[in-house]
Amino acid sequence: MTNMVTWRIGGAAVVLAAVLTTGGCSKYYTRDVDPAAAGKVRSLGPESQDLISVVDQMVRSIEEEGVLKNRGDKPVIVVERMSNNTRYDFNTDTFTRLLQSELRKQAGGKYQFVSRDINAQAAAEREAKRTGAVDYNPALRAGAPAGADLILIGSANSLSTVSTKGQSDTIVYEFRLVDLETQLDLWQDTFITKKEGKDDVIYR
Repeated sequence: MTNMVTWRIGGAAVVLAAVLTTGGCSKYYTRDVDPAAAGKVRSLGPESQDLISVVDQMVRSIEEEGVLKNRGDKPVIVVERMSNNTRYDFNTDTFTRLLQSELRKQAGGKYQFVSRDINAQAAAEREAKRTGAVDYNPALRAGAPAGADLILIGSANSLSTVSTKGQSDTIVYEFRLVDLETQLDLWQDTFITKKEGKDDVIYR
């Protein structure tokens, strides 16, 4: 019993010391925020709300222009990894994956996507099937992986301005939908974000 009382008193002392050290409450905490809205932790570079807004505008632009609706076939699209030409280190794969996901939702079966990022895995699996290493239905065999009809290319480019008052960063997101047979640009649009503030981000 004595040991238990001592332990409880010691534990209470540690907690009290922590409370006194932090002034009664911690200034560091975790909270859930809306990814489509700007949070308290800001950056002059791409943020979650920019990602969601740009993808939404782009999908709407493609749908409104109707370049995919007017096709008589069911085109296969490959979404190229977005190129980052800004000074900010952000994951362009996130843009690419969200973009493809939203396009698929809007597609309603009007077009398909081919995954070129798994070429090595797909080739190994095809070889294993054909050599009998694994079983599969031969009726589903394809002579070769699906070819793409269209490619969606995206890039992020920035323009920065610095003064004694702070910094301004403009990021231009550009996307093109290109026919892989004719190389004609079937659709192109740009989406721009601009922010001002103090520069406290990590450069590439």
